[in-house]
Amino acid sequence: MNKKVVLIFCILVSTMTFAGQTGSLTLNQPSGLDSLVYKSREIKAGTAKTVESQGFRVQIYSSNRSQEAKAGAFEVEKSFLEVFPDTHAYVTYSAPFWKVRVGDFSTYFEALNFSNTIKDAFPDYATEIFVVKENIKPIYLDNGDNNSTVENANQDIR
Repeated sequence: MNKKVVLIFCILVSTMTFAGQTGSLTLNQPSGLDSLVYKSREIKAGTAKTVESQGFRVQIYSSNRSQEAKAGAFEVEKSFLEVFPDTHAYVTYSAPFWKVRVGDFSTYFEALNFSNTIKDAFPDYATEIFVVKENIKPIYLDNGDNNSTVENANQDIR
């Protein structure tokens, strides 16, 4: 009986001791974390706005031959992506033409330089390859380096 009373007394004293304590919790997180969480929710919900800007792409294929154009466009895209897997390729249909355009370049010079690289890799398509002005999806780098530019990003994808 004596042991039970002592045990109950100890439990009551420890409960009152811990119940009387107050404290604060400090959470340290990067300043951009809240905006990233918000963006992530927007993307998952499908409410995020697509960012586009005026830029340049390299057109590597265009055809209006009704029976062969679509298959030809996807074949050219496949061949291109095998050689340049890190560069985006866009197959579009604008009646009556099927087109394949590649890259997202902010300057004409970057696109022209890349078009020459493509011509070297695909000499059979050299006469069809040229630079076009188009809305692009810009590349942003945020690795803490203030010297990060779209030029560096385009070099990375080559």
